[in-house]
Amino acid sequence: MAVARKFLSVETISLIVAFAILAFAGFVTARTEQQRRESGAWVRHTLMVESALYRLDGAIRRAESEERGYIITRDPAYLRPKEDISAQLEKGLAEIGALVADDEGQSDRLAQLRPLLTERLDQLQRKIDLMRAGRFDEAAEIVRTGEGKALTDRIDALVAEMIAQEDAIHRRRDEQMAQATDTLQTAIGSLIVLITGVAVFAVLLAEKQLNALRKSSETLKHAYNELISESTKRGSLEAQLRQSQKLEALGHLAGGIAHDFNNMLGVIVSSLNILRRKLRRNEGGLDPLIDSAMDGADRAAGLVRRLLAFSRIQPLDPQPLDVNALVNGMSAILHRTLGAHIHLATVLAPNLWPTKVDANELESAILNLAVNARDAMPTGGQLTIETANTTLDELYADERPQVRPGQYVLIAISDTGVGMPPDVAAKAFDPFFTTKPIGKGTGLGLSQAHGFATQSGGHIQIYSEVDRGTCLKLYLPRYIEAREAEEAIPQASPTEEEFPRGRPEEIVLIVEDDESARRATAQGVRELGYTVIEADSGKAAINILRARADIALMITDVVMPEMDGARLAREAVFRRHALHVMFITGYSQHAIARDGMLDPDVNLLTKPFTLAQLARKIRAVLDAHGNLPNGKP
Repeated sequence: MAVARKFLSVETISLIVAFAILAFAGFVTARTEQQRRESGAWVRHTLMVESALYRLDGAIRRAESEERGYIITRDPAYLRPKEDISAQLEKGLAEIGALVADDEGQSDRLAQLRPLLTERLDQLQRKIDLMRAGRFDEAAEIVRTGEGKALTDRIDALVAEMIAQEDAIHRRRDEQMAQATDTLQTAIGSLIVLITGVAVFAVLLAEKQLNALRKSSETLKHAYNELISESTKRGSLEAQLRQSQKLEALGHLAGGIAHDFNNMLGVIVSSLNILRRKLRRNEGGLDPLIDSAMDGADRAAGLVRRLLAFSRIQPLDPQPLDVNALVNGMSAILHRTLGAHIHLATVLAPNLWPTKVDANELESAILNLAVNARDAMPTGGQLTIETANTTLDELYADERPQVRPGQYVLIAISDTGVGMPPDVAAKAFDPFFTTKPIGKGTGLGLSQAHGFATQSGGHIQIYSEVDRGTCLKLYLPRYIEAREAEEAIPQASPTEEEFPRGRPEEIVLIVEDDESARRATAQGVRELGYTVIEADSGKAAINILRARADIALMITDVVMPEMDGARLAREAVFRRHALHVMFITGYSQHAIARDGMLDPDVNLLTKPFTLAQLARKIRAVLDAHGNLPNGKP
């Protein structure tokens, strides 16, 4: 039964709950503080209403006091104009009205108070007018009627009632503010307790996690030690396995040789036995038997030559050879060997130099390389065989001690197969090394071709990228007859002064993901006098181009991970229209063009190249005008 997936740990749920409580406590605290502030505001509002009522009542009392002062002293200084008193009362009534607008009861009392104040003010004004006219008896009669006192009592009662109402509201709101304050204090206390609890929980949880981390570290260390031990054991087992595979491959080879030899010897022995019987009987028909025996002997000799080729000690029969004619002559056997799912293309250079090698062994080497390419394209693809004249200079030879500088005939065999990673490509020429399943190959094909090239004075180079294909370049020395040698000697190796030179102000950006290849190319370009900047990827090159506007030429490898050379060239020239672009690659130009990676007429220099070739190509590209985004001049 499958174990249910655990989405949230106990620690995570606990933290979520703790923070939820903190958030709720914070919300309660904020809400309580808001209520406390609202209660305080209402308390202040009540006090303002009471203060306005007291001021109104004081204004009425002052008006009556002024009236009595005038009656006693007959001094007009005690009297104020009616308009001043009316304005003061109206201001007080308006202030109170604005404050109690939200209280219907207080608004009704204020509405009752307004006409009483007006009537009382009019009564005071009538008495003052009578007294000013000397009609004191009439003024005293108004006082004796008691109307003024009745109005004053009603006014005092209404004002007292409004003040009492505001006092009640004040007490109620003061209690609410006290409750809000108590609630706030309680919330703050609870929040402090919760924060303390969360902090303690966090510390305990951190300590728990730290202990778990220590245990994990110890477990990881123990697992690492076990891994090292297991890796050591595995390395030993792999070494034993490789030795076993070599012995198995040798067994297959010996079995195959024994089988072929037995077949050949069987043909010879059988033919000779029949021949003897016929000779005894003086019968005719002897030639077919002799031919059959000779054919078996020839096939046995051929098998011995192939074994010697593998061991690089076979006796060769080098003869001047036209490689183009040999490749054309192999077309039929190559088509039969490759099968219908492989498209064969040949690109043969005009005026190809002759070479002096054993034609049979060269044919065998090309056939072996073609078979390897076929096996790398199980679902079909294209095999391109290309020939060319090339020169390998001393710089190239210095990096490869087995190579001698000079002129060579190049035979490039390119496929569109699965390719090889660098570690596999480095072992491709090792005897018995193969990535094919057991029984599908013994790992002798490339080794045999390598042995033949080395014994013939040439060498073989491999270029491969996973999922892009492989290119094998076979270099065979140019054959120069005596008459041609005299003409070719002065041109064999141009001196340094004959190379087109650059200037330090001409800056060249070299983009190559392989560090060794990038370093070698950069050394050559610096040797020619240019200033060099290096980038290990297309992305790094774009960043450099953004920062540097003085780069004159970008030299980029075609096959790179993430961003290949063609895409890099398009993006670089889009940003810098005047930028010159030159491609370098280990694949042949025709193989790349047919793979759809680059146009056939781009500025392309194939590896390996000599310093002279590099110098002339750079100078030609820099002196050209109007590069297109794909590097066309």
